Amino acid sequence: MKKKLFLMMLVAMAMSAFAQSKNFEPEFIGQVVVINADSTTTLLQKEQTSIKSSSSKFGMIPIPGTGFLDKTKVNLTVKGAESKTVLPKGRLTFVIKTGDNKKDPKDVFGIFQFEVKKSKRQYQLAEAGVLSGVKSTMTFNTVPSEAKKYGEDCYLVVIENAEPGQYAIITTDISQVSTFGVK
Repeated sequence: MKKKLFLMMLVAMAMSAFAQSKNFEPEFIGQVVVINADSTTTLLQKEQTSIKSSSSKFGMIPIPGTGFLDKTKVNLTVKGAESKTVLPKGRLTFVIKTGDNKKDPKDVFGIFQFEVKKSKRQYQLAEAGVLSGVKSTMTFNTVPSEAKKYGEDCYLVVIENAEPGQYAIITTDISQVSTFGVK
C-alpha cells in the first residue's frame, strides 16, 4: 500500500513539474500567441496591411488660398472591421517570437489600437498640411504594456487593462500585423 501511495505521489509531482515547464513559444519568428486563462495558447492571425493616403480635398476648390487648408493623412490600413481573434477585456498575456531578445522590446515590436471606419481598421502614420505642418507617428507602441525576456528568442508581454477595441502587434514587417479584438 505504501508503495502505491509513494508511486502516485511521484507521478503527481512529475505531472506538476511538466505542467509548470510548459513552453508557450510560437514556432516561427514574427508570430504572436496569446496565453489563455486555461493555459492553452491561440496563435494570432496575421493580416495584410496597406498604406493609404487621403486628402481633405480643400485644394480642389477653385478659390485662391483654399489649398493652404488642405490636409493629407497617411494610414496603415487592414481590411475588415474586426479581427477573427476576440479576447476578453482586462489582463492579456502574449508571447512574441522575435528571433532575439537582447534588444529593448520597444525597439523590436509595437502594440497599437486601430480606429475602425466602416469596413476597415486604420492607424494614422502621418498628417501633413501647408499651414499645420507635418505630424508623424514614429512609434507603434501606443498601448501600455510590460515586456520581459522569455526563453532565448521571445518576449513575454502583458497588457494589464485591455479595453474594448481592435488592436495589432507589429513585429518584423510593416506589411503584416498580428491582430486581435477585445470585447
